[in-house]
Amino acid sequence: MGKNSTKPTSKANSSPEGKAMSPMKTQLLDDQQTPSSSSSKRKNLRKPSTDDTPSSSEPLSKKNRLDSTETAEEDNTRRRRTLKHGEVALPVCSFCKEDQKADDEPLKECSECKAKYHIRKCLRYKEEFATNILKLNKWFCPRCVECDSCKGYIGDPSNIECTFCCRAWHGSCAPKGYSPSGEFDSDWYCIACCRVKGIKIWHTTSISHRSHPSAPVKERKTKRGGAARKDELEFEGDIDELKDLLAKRDLTFEILNYEAGFSSKKPLPYTPTSSGKKNKKKQQKSPVREEFDYSNAERSPDFPKVVRADLELFKATKSEAYQQTPIFNPHPEGQFLHFGTGKACKAIYSSAYEEPLHSSAHLYACKFCLHTTNLKEDLIVHWDICNAKHPPGTEIYRNDGLAFFEVDGAVQKKYCQDLCLISKLFIASKTLYDEVETFKFYVLCEITTEGYVIVGYFSKEKNPSKNNNLSCLLVLPMVQKMGYGRLLIDMSYELSRLEMRIGHPEHPLSDLGILAYRGYWRSSLLCYIREHRNYDRLNIKDMCLATRIAPVDIVNQLMLDNMIVLKGGVYSIKIGKRALKFPLSQCRRRFVDPSQLFWKPKPSAERLDPTKINNYV
Repeated sequence: MGKNSTKPTSKANSSPEGKAMSPMKTQLLDDQQTPSSSSSKRKNLRKPSTDDTPSSSEPLSKKNRLDSTETAEEDNTRRRRTLKHGEVALPVCSFCKEDQKADDEPLKECSECKAKYHIRKCLRYKEEFATNILKLNKWFCPRCVECDSCKGYIGDPSNIECTFCCRAWHGSCAPKGYSPSGEFDSDWYCIACCRVKGIKIWHTTSISHRSHPSAPVKERKTKRGGAARKDELEFEGDIDELKDLLAKRDLTFEILNYEAGFSSKKPLPYTPTSSGKKNKKKQQKSPVREEFDYSNAERSPDFPKVVRADLELFKATKSEAYQQTPIFNPHPEGQFLHFGTGKACKAIYSSAYEEPLHSSAHLYACKFCLHTTNLKEDLIVHWDICNAKHPPGTEIYRNDGLAFFEVDGAVQKKYCQDLCLISKLFIASKTLYDEVETFKFYVLCEITTEGYVIVGYFSKEKNPSKNNNLSCLLVLPMVQKMGYGRLLIDMSYELSRLEMRIGHPEHPLSDLGILAYRGYWRSSLLCYIREHRNYDRLNIKDMCLATRIAPVDIVNQLMLDNMIVLKGGVYSIKIGKRALKFPLSQCRRRFVDPSQLFWKPKPSAERLDPTKINNYV
């Protein structure tokens, strides 16, 4: 083929008519090539000769451009396939670029741009949502979807979609709705679909997060009174019984004074109150209470430090305790932390508490001051004397039933140490004890009728040794899947924005930390790209200054999501081909409202330029 294609060209050049041929006719001959010559050129493209490669004297950038161009042409040539007579081309997913296979899910076509998508595989919609989309006659893909209220393009992190009718809204345009689950970004039904499904919407005075309308008040009461009530601590103490215990305590103090010789008056025998007589049956059931009845205690000639009956009981209990010391692991099934309302969560790592907390199977922590004990009764007594209703710090943010407190590790050392000890149950490497003085802790709390209950926190170095804007992050396991992890990350970047600096989290990240940060980076970058989709040019610096994400994290996330490509030594973002095709759920997250943040950074000695990327170090 190669010889035949070059043969007519040589004859034309050798003939005298070819020499006298005009340039216009030469151009026409070049355009009117035979099919054999065009096919031979395609073969030559598939197997380029060594003569076509650039010489060593050419610049390296030119070589890269030539290599990339040849590779692209070769890929296009390989993908080109002629269809046989009567054969129909297979549909291709616009997201993953794969052909429709027999065992794959059916592709759904967009009513606007006619692009086809895998609803479950690529767009990752939930089962009920995907089933409803496949039933619709008219559906708009993520690149073409508009707000059902204002008809504007959706690119905000508070967007919301109805699970039943699959319509979408901005967070500020969202109508009233109903969500059967308390989790963030769960199934949600608009008010029109609630009428169709027969769901009653209860009008509430408190407005929850716009991107996740909460369940009705009636549903909340049912949940708290039903399943949650089983996990709460049971207070079986009676006020009359408490009076009897206080009277016995006073009698013990009088006996000690009498045995020490400080008082010559012999204590009177203990007589229970009238209410105590009514509860005589309850008192007789407890043999422990009879052991602490000191009305018949004998006087000791020596100076007593404790009642003799207590001393004998202590010695007997001590000898029995040593005999019953277990040789095996005291909690083979793991250690459980009961926090606040009594909801238990299993510890992942070994605790750093001292004995007896270290070997206890159950730990009970106060939800306000973080006091931890291994006995439920001790926690009940602690709640009666605990006056704390919020973390011991400065409140810097309050919005939508949530609040942030800034706690200085040097000022509130005991609280920060208790917080780190609890975190050690769920984080492998955690700063403890004296090192908390060099950190500041930002504690996230839910505002309840009882007070500010902690749900998570992140710590930050006062003087970062590296370019870190976050050192440690924790969301308590009992409140996970509520969107609090990304909210904590967003707060760390908002603080960096006020400091006019660019930072990144401290490495190495844990497995859950990597997932949380990747989800936040993807959401933040997709929102930025969707808002600036009509711009002629996007660069990494502008994205960095707008989102406060470090440039290396931006590039890594774009490469991970296949949204960036290298062409001729220049990075290009695939906006229409890739970025705008991600579902709206990937943009959705809890975020910090800057207007509700009351925090000022520490004055800096150097004046920072807000238009430049300023690091912490």
